[in-house]
Order: sequence, then structure tokens, then C-alpha cells
Amino acid sequence: MIRDYTQKSSILRMHNLIKQLRLALSKILLFITQKVNVANLFAAFTSYFTDIAPNWGRIISNTMVRYLFANNILLSSQLKKNQTLAVKSKLDKVLIISDLNIGDAVNLQIAAYILQKLKAQRIDYVINKTAYPLIKHNPHISHTFPLFSCPHFVSSEEIYYLNSIIKQNDYDLVLNFCPFLSKRSINSKNFINYMGLSIYIANNYFKQKTTHVTYATWAYLNKIFNAHIPFEGNFLYLSSASIQQAKKFCDQIPKNAKKIFFNIDATSKYTLMPLSMQLYMLEQLSHLKNTYIIISASFSQENLQEKIYKSLKNTHNVLLINKNMAIDTYASLIDFCDCFISSDTGGLHIAASYKFDEYSRPLNNKTAIFSIFGATPATIYAYDSLKEHFLKSSQ
Repeated sequence: MIRDYTQKSSILRMHNLIKQLRLALSKILLFITQKVNVANLFAAFTSYFTDIAPNWGRIISNTMVRYLFANNILLSSQLKKNQTLAVKSKLDKVLIISDLNIGDAVNLQIAAYILQKLKAQRIDYVINKTAYPLIKHNPHISHTFPLFSCPHFVSSEEIYYLNSIIKQNDYDLVLNFCPFLSKRSINSKNFINYMGLSIYIANNYFKQKTTHVTYATWAYLNKIFNAHIPFEGNFLYLSSASIQQAKKFCDQIPKNAKKIFFNIDATSKYTLMPLSMQLYMLEQLSHLKNTYIIISASFSQENLQEKIYKSLKNTHNVLLINKNMAIDTYASLIDFCDCFISSDTGGLHIAASYKFDEYSRPLNNKTAIFSIFGATPATIYAYDSLKEHFLKSSQ
């Protein structure tokens, strides 16, 4: 009898212990899911690991994405969930939330184009503040909200303002392409998150299919809306004032001279061309006859423009862009140039876009583009006129 009591007491204590452990674990998980964004955690972990061990960081990150993320089961699940949301949603008012960078604001405009073809009545677009002059004249977009100011996170103030926009306009559907936002942080009745598109891009990348983010966005939205809208590349609609400012800059250069635009900057040190490579290329280009080189300003790397200019032996045909040049003037200036050379960064996507003025009249659109790639996958972000699985540039 004593043995039975002791056994029952032990079982009861064990049961209570398991119950308490379960309760504690559920609270921890609830706290994590509410307070921590999985995308932030993954980005922070892989970035830290890549900093201390670049090769191993690359191998581990790619392996994790390939086997834990880019699988058909997860993709099928996301497609079904998002198709259900897309089909049941009215398209009277739709909000598109871009990712945080300038290049993302340019590339993800394809979503507005598709939604207009689907007869959406009002299409609003939340973007990086700096990108606003590039987007504001897009005829497919009803209202543009320049909100994001940092390429690495979304602040609590920005989330508050974003939710105010959603509440005020009562959107039928919100398409979120920003991995630093989640359904928990955004108050919307019909919310399609970035995860499905991310899995789709990763899945195509490892299967060596056409993966460029603009093309993938087009294909993915066609799938979830059960549509067959033909593909169009990226467009930029630039103000007449910016075109005039770019022309004024080019008036410094003899009319018959060739113009090479060399973009020295990049958002990340892993996509930035090494200084030694930039100097070597510029030194070679500076010896070309009847050719002028326009060197961009640098925002992410302090004094990079000055370092490069001082290191060049031949600068008589080199012009420097001031940091204060407006981004739409920067875009218009590219269109006046014969060639554009860049690392993987927002300037590359600006250069590759087909350009109109604000009245939808096409510009020159004859700039040859050369992109130098480091850590980022070229098939996702680069352009090529001949290679299979690359997006053709509009230039």
C-alpha cells in the first residue's frame, strides 16, 4: 500500500513537473513569436557568422535555406494559403509594402502593374523615403507613401504610421514584401506576407530557373491570382526637372565624347567592389580616348569618392557627382550615358529600368550595363542580354 502511494505520488509530481515545463515553454515560445521576428534572427545569425568566418557562413546559410526553407512542401502550403486570400479579397483598395531598400522599391513596382491589370481600383505603395522621386510619377500607383528610412530594420514609429495608413484606408488586401514586418505587427483583414515569394525565389534558385526578383514577383502573383498577365520589366517615370538637371551636368562634356557612369557605392560590404578592383578598372578606363568618366558619390562608405579620385593618376576626363544630387537626376543622368558600371546595389536596378518622363514619353534607353557581383546571387539581382535564366535589361 505504501509502495502504491509512493508510486502514485511520484507520478503526480512528475505530471505536475511536466505541466509546469510545458507552461514555461509555451510562455517562452509566445514571447519569442510576439517579440522576435524570425527573419531578423536568421539575418542576424548568418550575418554574424559570415563576419567571423565568411566561407563557412556562406556554406551554412545556403545549406539552411536550401533544405529547411526552399522545399516544395513549404512552397505548396504557402501558395494554397495565399491563393485562398487572393481569391476572396476584393481589389477595390490594395496596399503594397515594399522591402526597405531603393532597389526593392524599383523592382517591386511590377506588383502594381499586375494589380492594375487585375482591375484593382486603388493601388497604394509603401517604400523607402529616398526612392520616392523615382516612384511618385508611376501611373499604375494611386498613392505613394515614403516611409522607411533604414535598410536594416523597421522602427516602431514606422510600424505605427503604417498601421495608421491601413486603418484609415481600410484596404481590401495588403501585399507585404518586407521580411521585417509580420502579420502580428500589421493590422489588416487580408494580409499576404513575404514568406511565399521568398520560398518561391529560393526554390527557383536551387532548381536553376529564372529567379530575378522582378520576374519571380510577376510569376508568383500570377500564380496566387490565377492570372496570365504578360511579363513587363521595370519602368521609371522621371520628372522633366530631373532630366533637365542631368542634361545640364552633361553640358560640361563635349557633345561627341563617350560617357561612362561608374557607380562606386553599394549598400553592403559584401556586394561592394573592392577598392583595388575599382581603381584598376578606372585607371584603364581613364586612358580611353574621347571618353569621360562620371564617378558617383558614396553614402555607405565614408570618403570613398575622395580616396578613389586622389588615387587616380589621370583625372583630366573624370567628373565627380555631388552627394546632394537628387536621386531622380541621378537616374536621368544614367540615361544620358553610354555605359553604366556598378556593384549589386540600387543604382543597378535604376540603370536597368526602362525610363520615361513624367508624361510617359520614352527617354534614350540605350545605356550598356555592366554589373560586378560579390556575395549576392547574380541570377536573383543581375541582368544579362544573352545568358539563360537571367533577366534581360531594358537597356
